[in-house]
Amino acid sequence: MKRLAFAIMTLATPALADPDEYGHMMDWGYGHGVTMIFGPILWLIVLGLVVVGVIWFFRQHEQGSATRSRQSALAELDMRLARGEIEPEEYTARKKLLAG
Repeated sequence: MKRLAFAIMTLATPALADPDEYGHMMDWGYGHGVTMIFGPILWLIVLGLVVVGVIWFFRQHEQGSATRSRQSALAELDMRLARGEIEPEEYTARKKLLAG
């Protein structure tokens, strides 16, 4: 029983020590009011930057893969011409199609 009473007194000590100012963390006088107002705005800005970053990353990735696929298609076309599988006229026509 003494242990329970000691635990209760230990936990209640901050409230008993300064009953008028207990809970001052929510008061405007300590500077927390400004962060409470602008905190959600800051988080929305951070969230927006994360979304923009993810979109930018995926767009860069898509553009890079399109360029790589076009280069690999041109390399394959060059190899087919070198092996004699296609004629130079067909090679030129296909290269124009791949170049866009």
